Amino acid sequence: TEQRMRAAIRHAAEEYFAMALFLASGRWGDGEGVYEYSRHARSILHTCVHRGEDGEGYPMWNPENHLIKFIPETEWTDPSYHLPHFYEVFAQRADEADRPFWREAAAASRRYLVTACHPETGMNPEYSNYDGTPHVDERDHWHFYSDAYRTAGNIGLDCLWNGVVPELCDANARLQRFFLEHDRTCVYAVDGTSVDETVLHPVGFIAATAEGSLAAMHSQEPDALDNAIRWVRLLWDTPIRTGTRRYYDNFLYAFAFLALAGEYRVW
Repeated sequence: TEQRMRAAIRHAAEEYFAMALFLASGRWGDGEGVYEYSRHARSILHTCVHRGEDGEGYPMWNPENHLIKFIPETEWTDPSYHLPHFYEVFAQRADEADRPFWREAAAASRRYLVTACHPETGMNPEYSNYDGTPHVDERDHWHFYSDAYRTAGNIGLDCLWNGVVPELCDANARLQRFFLEHDRTCVYAVDGTSVDETVLHPVGFIAATAEGSLAAMHSQEPDALDNAIRWVRLLWDTPIRTGTRRYYDNFLYAFAFLALAGEYRVW
């Protein structure tokens, strides 16, 4: 199980590595060797899409439904891995032959996220099946916990970069409303049923949910704009985390401040 978790971390990082390299290329240009940023980004993405075609290994995205997997050898996913705003960039800068794949991946991820977010609470599971339903396994990753917090922030950034998807704006608005009305230290199943567990990353949860205001502010849900502003204020009043678990929380904290300040942008 530990080996699978390490593989998942490496796997999730690949799309971030590729995006970081494209941003570096756009900001500073390509150099030689390790500084040939865009070439290295295209190489990573080529491997993500085409691994396994020679009979060895598995691709990181399912080639039929264009959805990212939890790890390459599984056939289920993690909602927080879905970054359609990145895929739109990949559709412009990846190998030309793969650009249609990334355009469809962006559209497929947005459709998937609509199904993964509960229609009443806006919560999504940590792990899910391709149809958006919670994926139940031995580690209880079927509820709204840790990984799942990132999804609202990802939806917010996609809205900032690429425009409104009404169903996803509504999902973020429902999520924000739920947690303004319920105990934020408690863990919940996606339908809002409390689980006998305590939130492990409270600062990261607040940060990502506040970043989700970038989408929630466009929702027609009751009090959506007022609630979105309340979440931004809540983040502003939340200190950066200290202690042994600060790594995950404070990365989400930094990403949220960048996005909400309009400084998380495509170069």
